[in-house]
Amino acid sequence: PEYSRQSFVHPLTNMPGASEDVETSFIYPGHADQKFPIGETVTVLCHFTNTAEHYPFNVTAIMGSLNSPFDFNFHVQNYSYKPLGVVVRPDEEFTFSYEFQLHPDLQPVEYSLAHTIFYEDNSRGYSTTFFNQTVELIYPTDEFDLYSLAQLAVSLGASLFVAGLLVWIFKPDTAPKRHAGGE
Repeated sequence: PEYSRQSFVHPLTNMPGASEDVETSFIYPGHADQKFPIGETVTVLCHFTNTAEHYPFNVTAIMGSLNSPFDFNFHVQNYSYKPLGVVVRPDEEFTFSYEFQLHPDLQPVEYSLAHTIFYEDNSRGYSTTFFNQTVELIYPTDEFDLYSLAQLAVSLGASLFVAGLLVWIFKPDTAPKRHAGGE
């Protein structure tokens, strides 16, 4: 069959609603303050709980987007659609890991960030946006921050002090010696 642009529907367009039998939560390991370094890969963990009594959910995919904080419909960056295919049975829970990379040309300002998990039961599809908040993008910090520089300065000072002390203790006596009774 011939490909048609009209037949493709982006996963983040016209998403189905959430199931009342699913609970989700999230965590960004290493970024609890929700400040993310530009140009680096960030991981979000989505905790998915099936509270249904009789039917499993097939968790099909996870995806995210970075949006303008002024107009959520303006997508700054879409992140990869990650297929999952994990069945979560009734009264079970599972944590999904999703990595995304912030483009290195982004500006260090606030953006809206959203992550959605897609799932289905035997009769229909669902989606839950488990994170949809304003976040701050920051420039990555160098390895030598102020604390590291202070540690280096203290170590260098201590080393110089010990070296000077050793030279003073073990230095040869170069002063001329006077002998008794003579010249």
